[in-house]
Amino acid sequence: MLRFRLQGLEAWRVQHGEEHEEARMAEVPEVETITRDLRSAVVGRTIEHVEVLNAAAVRFPSPAEFAELLRGRRVEGAERRAKYILLPLSEHLLLAVHFMLWGTLTLTPTAAARPAETLIVWRLDNDQELRLLDTLAYARAAVGAPHELAARLDLDSLGPEALDPDFNVAVLSRQLAKRRGPLKTVLLNQRVLAGLGNRDADESLWVACIDPRRIPATLTPDELQQLHDAICTVLEEGLALRGTQRDLFGVQGKAKHRRNVFERTGRPCPRCATPIEHLRIGNRNTHFCPHCQH
Repeated sequence: MLRFRLQGLEAWRVQHGEEHEEARMAEVPEVETITRDLRSAVVGRTIEHVEVLNAAAVRFPSPAEFAELLRGRRVEGAERRAKYILLPLSEHLLLAVHFMLWGTLTLTPTAAARPAETLIVWRLDNDQELRLLDTLAYARAAVGAPHELAARLDLDSLGPEALDPDFNVAVLSRQLAKRRGPLKTVLLNQRVLAGLGNRDADESLWVACIDPRRIPATLTPDELQQLHDAICTVLEEGLALRGTQRDLFGVQGKAKHRRNVFERTGRPCPRCATPIEHLRIGNRNTHFCPHCQH
C-alpha cells in the first residue's frame, strides 16, 4: 500500500515541480529538533486523554487499545533513533512516532482549532495538546513494551547515529566496508547509517566532492574522511538552524530545504557554476554536480 501511495506522491511532485516550497521533508535535523523540544516541554507531563482521528496512523495495537494504554501515563523522556521519536512512559511503556515524509508534532492549547491534517491528539495536563499532523497522512505511531517495540520496528538493526559523539571516520569506514552498490544507496541504508535521509545524503556527497554513483570500496582514506566530515557538517548545520520545518511550538526553522544541490536541477553549482544534474539511484531522486563530484 505504501508503495502505491509513494507513487502518488511522485506524481504530485511531477505535477507541481521539484521546487514546490511545501516539500520540506522530515530528516534527522527536523526530527532531532522536535525531540529536543519534547524533552524541554513535554517530559514530566501526563497524558490525560488520547484521540485517534485517523486509524491508519496507529501501527499497533488497535486504535482503541492505543488510546487506552496511553491514558494516565507520564512522559519520562524523549529520545531519537534514526527518524523515530521514542518517548519512554511510566509503567514501562514506550511510545514511538515516525514522521515519514512531511509529518510533525505540535504543542498547542487545547482550545486551538485542529487542522484538517491532524491524525492523533494527546491531551496533556495544563490544557495543552500534543498533535501529530501530516498533510499526506503517512505519519505513524505505536506503543508497547520497549522490547516489543524494538522488535516490531526493527530498531536493533539500525546502524550508528551520525550525530553520536562516537561517530568517527573509523566507524564510517567499517560500516561501508564490503558494501556493494552505489554510495548514495548505501548511505540511505538504515542498517549502515541510521537516519541519513535523501536530502542530507545529496548535500553531504556534494560537500565531500564525491560522485553518488561511486562504489564504497573505491573510496580512499582521504575521501572517507571528507565524507565523514561532510555528513557531520550538513547535519549539524541543519540542527543549528532548527531544521526546515516548524518546530514543536510552530516556529519556522531557518535551514534551507534546497541548499546546494538538492532539488536544484539545472541551476548553477554554488562552487563551479556547472548546472546541477538529476538522476535516479536506487529508485531515489539524486542531485549532484557533474564537475565537482567526478
